[in-house]
Amino acid sequence: MNNITKDKTPGTKRVQVVIRTVDILRAIGNTNEDLTLSDLAARTSLPRSTVHRIVQTLESVHFVAKGASAGGLRLGPEFDRLAANSRHALIPTMRPFLENLARESAEGASLTVLEGLNVRFLDQAIVGHGLRAITLVGTTLPAHCTANGKILLAALPQAVLRRMLPKQLERRTDQTITDPELLIDELDRISTEGVAFDREECGNGISAISALVVDDSRNYAAISVAMPTARFDSHEEFLTEIVRRTAHEASLALGWRDSNGNSPGPKLNTVTN
Repeated sequence: MNNITKDKTPGTKRVQVVIRTVDILRAIGNTNEDLTLSDLAARTSLPRSTVHRIVQTLESVHFVAKGASAGGLRLGPEFDRLAANSRHALIPTMRPFLENLARESAEGASLTVLEGLNVRFLDQAIVGHGLRAITLVGTTLPAHCTANGKILLAALPQAVLRRMLPKQLERRTDQTITDPELLIDELDRISTEGVAFDREECGNGISAISALVVDDSRNYAAISVAMPTARFDSHEEFLTEIVRRTAHEASLALGWRDSNGNSPGPKLNTVTN
C-alpha cells in the first residue's frame, strides 16, 4: 500500500502543475491587456510564488513574454506559431465544405476559431449578389454575441467558462446577452441542440446559425451562415439542416470519431459540460 501511495503522489503533483499552467495561460489569453504576476494570482486563486515559478518556465519556452507595461505579461510568440500551423492545415480541408454550404444557402459561409472570448474569422465563401452579411477574414468579434462564438463557448467545460467570463458582457445591440448566467443557460441549450443562433445579437438586421466542427484530436472550429434577418427567418429550418449536415461531413473529413471508433451520429455537435 505504501508503494502505491508513493507512486501516485508524483503523478498527482504533475497533473496539478499542468492544470495550474493551463489556468495561467487562459488568464493571460482571455484579456486584451497585459497582466502582472499579482493579477494572475488573483485571477487564478494561486499563490503569487507559484504563479512566478510557472511563468518563469513558460517564458523560457516562449509561451509567455513580457508585455508593453512594466511587469506586464502576454502570450508569447510560440502560441502564434502553433496557431498558424494549425490554421494552415485546417483551411484547405474546410474550404470545399464552406463553398458547398455557401452554394446551398446562397449566402456567405464562414470558418472561425475561438481566441479567448473572441472568435477569429479564418476563411469565408460567398455565393450570389446583392446584400450579404460579410465579415472580413482575420476579423475578430465577441464570442458571446455571435452564433459561431456561442457554439465554441458551449464546447468548453462550464467550470472553465465561468472563470473566463467577466461580470458583465459587452452590449452590441438590444438583443445582446450581457448577463453571464443567462449566457451560460443559453450555452446549455446549445450543447443539447448542437446549433447556435445569433438573432441580431451582434449587429442589427443580421442573423446567423452555426455548428461545431471537431477533428480527430477533439480540436474545435465553427462553421456558420449569416444573412439579413428578413431572409433568415423564412429559411431557419432549411439552414439548420444544411449547417448540421455540413458540420457532420466536415468533422468526418477531419478524422472525428467517437470514443468507440464510430462515425459521428445526429448529435455530433452535442458537448457535455
